[in-house]
Amino acid sequence: MSGWLTSQAAWVVALGALGAVRVWAMVISGDAQLPHLVAALTLLVPLVLAGLFFRRVWPAAVGLAVVVVIELSLSG
Repeated sequence: MSGWLTSQAAWVVALGALGAVRVWAMVISGDAQLPHLVAALTLLVPLVLAGLFFRRVWPAAVGLAVVVVIELSLSG
């Protein structure tokens, strides 16, 4: 288990999955319109893939942060 916790790829995938859950929550709640979902996925997916490609966590973290900002702008 400790190998999984220290693996950067695992953290990138986990952050991407968390972002996908946040996007799905926006869909289920009905708060987000199509442009919001497209914007969230357009940023989340490439940033997670960039994190896997570059073997860094920060692109996936930025993608998750953008999804959270989009979600907060909808609830405000």
